Amino acid sequence: MPALPAVKLSQSEKLQLLTLARDTLVAAFNPDYLAAKQPLITRRLEQLKLGCFVTLTLDGALKGCMGHIEADRPIGELVPALAHSSAFNDLRFQPLDESQLSSLRIEISLLSEMQKLEFSAQSQLQTYLEATKLGLVLSEGNKRAVFLPQVWQQLPEPKGFVEALKVKGGWDRDYWSSNMEVEVFSVTHFCEESL
Repeated sequence: MPALPAVKLSQSEKLQLLTLARDTLVAAFNPDYLAAKQPLITRRLEQLKLGCFVTLTLDGALKGCMGHIEADRPIGELVPALAHSSAFNDLRFQPLDESQLSSLRIEISLLSEMQKLEFSAQSQLQTYLEATKLGLVLSEGNKRAVFLPQVWQQLPEPKGFVEALKVKGGWDRDYWSSNMEVEVFSVTHFCEESL
């Protein structure tokens, strides 16, 4: 059974979320910036709770990506927090420098509800993913890892996709267990240059 469809947003709502993210980053370097600006978001965005990731790229290369698989607060609060975290707390990268702001590209991914699936073998999961190209969460014990559907652009083969996710989560590449929990999801994603 496929993952539930991701949320549908208007162009205006997408722009509001991207503006929130951008304004948060500008304000990190200019604290008075937000005081002079009234962020406008719809009541729906003030209340809507969804899992979300904010991805930052600089000249086409990943600069930061942070997210929450499950929503712990409304999207209008979560997006600015994740934008800031992606810029300054992703330990894989140096913190964002103010001189990089003008070249920075922001992408927001809003997650559908998770769909739990059961597979007795990794090969069955790979066959399923070959047809669906969905986002994937693997978890077992205290280990958990997620790949957004956009990762398929870099890892187009299901075996490589699943193995890379296992490595990200701290498992061996060839590890599989009947205790491995599998969840899939879709996303609504949008970026500044596409609006």
